[in-house]
Amino acid sequence: MPKLILDVMGGDYAPQANLDGALQALPSLEDELVLVADKEAIKPFLSKLRYRALDQALKQGYYKNCKISLLHAAETIDMADSIRAIRSKPGASINVGCRLAAKDWKEKTPSAFISAGHSGAMMASALLNMGRLPGIERPAIAVKLPTLSTDGCIILDVGANVDCKPEHLRDFAMMGAEFAKVERQNPALPKVALLSNGEELSKGNELTRAALALIKDNPCFNGKNAIGNFIGYSEGKDFFKGSVDVVVADGFVGNVVLKSIEGLGSAVTSILKKEAKRNPISTLGFILSASVFTQLKRKLDYAEYGAAPLLGVSGYAFICHGRSNGKAIKNALLRSEAALKSKYIENLETALKKHFESKTEEPQS
Repeated sequence: MPKLILDVMGGDYAPQANLDGALQALPSLEDELVLVADKEAIKPFLSKLRYRALDQALKQGYYKNCKISLLHAAETIDMADSIRAIRSKPGASINVGCRLAAKDWKEKTPSAFISAGHSGAMMASALLNMGRLPGIERPAIAVKLPTLSTDGCIILDVGANVDCKPEHLRDFAMMGAEFAKVERQNPALPKVALLSNGEELSKGNELTRAALALIKDNPCFNGKNAIGNFIGYSEGKDFFKGSVDVVVADGFVGNVVLKSIEGLGSAVTSILKKEAKRNPISTLGFILSASVFTQLKRKLDYAEYGAAPLLGVSGYAFICHGRSNGKAIKNALLRSEAALKSKYIENLETALKKHFESKTEEPQS
């Protein structure tokens, strides 16, 4: 049975937000849920009336179609801790969760670890305990952006690697293509592009031009076994048009893009409210359009998506926003469950194997 492993102690609002999310997700979950937490720390919360259903489920070991259990973690890696804490605090919830996910992966049990805790520690622990996928040098954090396309647009890396080599961007393209198929409605192969300052092949910098050559000749994007359709360069303006499904960038550029989009969403809402107050007619128009603006705000809300996968490690690891509330944790659990069912990591392993087999078969000059 697939297993969802939730770090209850991670995040700015832990453990309450994580317990809220688990409680909200339980009625919809069909797999096993493991809560990794300090038993003494969460005991006062479980004794409250609002968590009665969760407390009873833990005592019974199930809730409707979902098995549920509690795994003790005596330590917590705080946001102020350095990444070295993954070694100085072996009993931390992030380490306990990553070790369980790694053990399950080796035993061929589909498992996903979800945490809103220290993202640097999460990545380091995942690399230490779960290891990398064969041939992948660097993991990448992938985020889905809302666009005019129903399926949205995946951008990676958004912060795991600020300095990249062309080979890293090639790997990101392969990983992004497989991840884009999760919850995808369009049956066509996802369109993959490199983020650049123009669509012309003469544009870009040394990194993007070298990566372009590696990706366009990659067997993962050519022939009947292709996992994606590589279309070359893409500009920032193409994100929201729905003309591209996966955009590849180094972690520095990707993080700047993501933070800019987050800031833009808040700024647009504030500007509209300010302008609406200028006269009664504008105010009336704003009121009549309130539902439209609510939908826009919802689409730009990180809580709607819940978590970003850490692609490149041997297993399923998801990083939530540090400020995740119960709604965000609930959606993180539901989307992690969907990811397990899609088997995109297993499919990615197959694609990588074909890629590296083709490299060894190339004639030596």
